This record gives sequence, structure tokens and C-alpha cells, in this order.
Amino acid sequence: MKVFPLFIVASVATGSGLSAQVAPKGAAATQTSAAVKPAVAARGDDEKALTALLDAFTKAFNAGDADAAAATYTETALVVDEQGERIEGRDAIREQYAASFAGTKGSTIAIRVDSLRFLGPETALEEGRTTIKPASGAAPEHTRFTAVYVKVGGRWLQSAVRDEVSHDLAPHDRLKELEWLVGDWVNESQDAVVSTTCKWAKDGHFLDREFTMKTKGQPVLSGTQRIGWDPLKKQFKTWIFDSEGGHGEGYWTRNGNHWVIKVEGVRQDGLPASATNIVTRLGKDRIGWQSVDRTLGGAAIDGIDEFIVVRKPPEVGK
Repeated sequence: MKVFPLFIVASVATGSGLSAQVAPKGAAATQTSAAVKPAVAARGDDEKALTALLDAFTKAFNAGDADAAAATYTETALVVDEQGERIEGRDAIREQYAASFAGTKGSTIAIRVDSLRFLGPETALEEGRTTIKPASGAAPEHTRFTAVYVKVGGRWLQSAVRDEVSHDLAPHDRLKELEWLVGDWVNESQDAVVSTTCKWAKDGHFLDREFTMKTKGQPVLSGTQRIGWDPLKKQFKTWIFDSEGGHGEGYWTRNGNHWVIKVEGVRQDGLPASATNIVTRLGKDRIGWQSVDRTLGGAAIDGIDEFIVVRKPPEVGK
């Protein structure tokens, strides 16, 4: 393990999040219970009706009721998701909800309404943001939406909804996806015991981790890692520094239930090193970790088979 200390750091300092497929495509931006901002005082009754519509949709979504959720749309409604996929007609929307609810039971939706304007006696335009939280505890999904409402037979319904990925989250809000890493962790093997502590940086915009590796009860390596959001690449980025003078950095990409972290760096002796680390969150208190495609000094070296990192239990008396 001493031969490649840079990626011992990575092995205990990288985290994961479960991919959150939490809403039917194109419908993630559908509205929830929220106080609708009045645009024209004289439209008080219509505002109340729109609030009731949002309440009905919220109740249906959180209950996993595809029929009731689809009933808040017009027969010819159009939904466009953040990838540009179109879903046309109430029946197709119902089918999409049914498929999504079947795979993401217990997900809940919340919304922040930014504006509501009445474009005529039977048309309204709303803009806002949605957050869908999966029951599994995986990362919430944030989107922005624009919705058109029409009044049909005296009843307000959703006529068109368009979703967009929300890119205006603060770094702290993005890192909440990895907040479960905060705490103390340990992985034990025949070679060494590696202990890691993770906490929020004082500014709240980074996660800071410290690690110590011991063999035969004696410290042999320590280091630090910082995790943050790169607004240019729109990915999580990690910076790694070990006590022997090695350092590296890498970018994270989500792949289903895994995080794939491409790391490059240099050891204290000047040899370049690289690896692809694959991290899988196995529950609240367990992580699967492995390392493949490893190189040192430009030559391939053996990978590391998957092993388990566990959260330390609280100490007695604390």
C-alpha cells in the first residue's frame, strides 16, 4: 500500500451519491403546494383556484397516484423535460407518471413559485423551481419550470409545462448531495487501518476530509482532501494532498448508482500517477470502493478490488 500513497488518499476520501431518477421526464417541473404570488388583485378567485390545483397535484404526486396527477392536465397537454423530450396528451403523461412512481416510491415534490401572470381571462403563466426528494435519501433533483394554465369548463388545468436543469444553485447547496459523507469513517484490511474524518469547511462551500493510515498500530501516512463544485466543468472536483508531499486532483461523474472519479497527480519523488476510482454508496453507513486503470510513472500497475468503508459508531458516553 505504501507504493502508491496518493491513491490511498483517494480511496478513503472520495464519496458517492445515488442517481436520483425521481420523476417522470418532463413532469418533474409540475407544480406543488405553494403560495401563488398574486399578479392582479382582482383575480383573487382564480389565484385560489390555482392554489387548489397545485395542492391537488402535490397530494397525487406524493401518494404516487398517476391517475390523479394526470387529471390536473388538459386532454391535449404538452410536457417538455430538461432533455427536450416531449410528452403529448393526458394519457401519455399518465403513463409516464405511472412508470416513474413504480420505480421511485415515496418521492416527494416541493416548489418555489417565482412569478404568476394572467395573460387573459382563461390563461395564466407561472415560473418557478422544483425540488424532488427520493425516499432513498439520494440527492434531490432541482429544476426550473415554466407552466401555462388554461381554464376549461370553469376549471384551471395545466396546458403546457417545460423543465430546465437549475444551474443557479450555490456551491453549498450542490454539496448537500455529498453531505452524508460528514462524520468519521474507517476501512480495515490485512495491510492497514485507514481512518477518515469529514466536515464542512468554515465557509460552507467545500467539504474537508482528513485521513490517517496506520500499519501495526503506527501512523505511516496522513493527508487532506477538499471537495468542491467546479462551475466551469459543472462537476464535483477533488484536491488531494498527502504527508509525503504527493498531491493530485480529479473530477467526478455519476454513472447510475456509482461515482466514477478520474484522478491524476504526482508523488513526492516526481513520478506521475493516475487512477479511476469507482465509489458506490451501499447504504447510510457503508461505501464500496475500488480502483482501476491505475498507472505510476507512465506504466500500468495492479488495480484494487472493491472493499468496504464503514461509518464509525458513536463513542460510548458521547
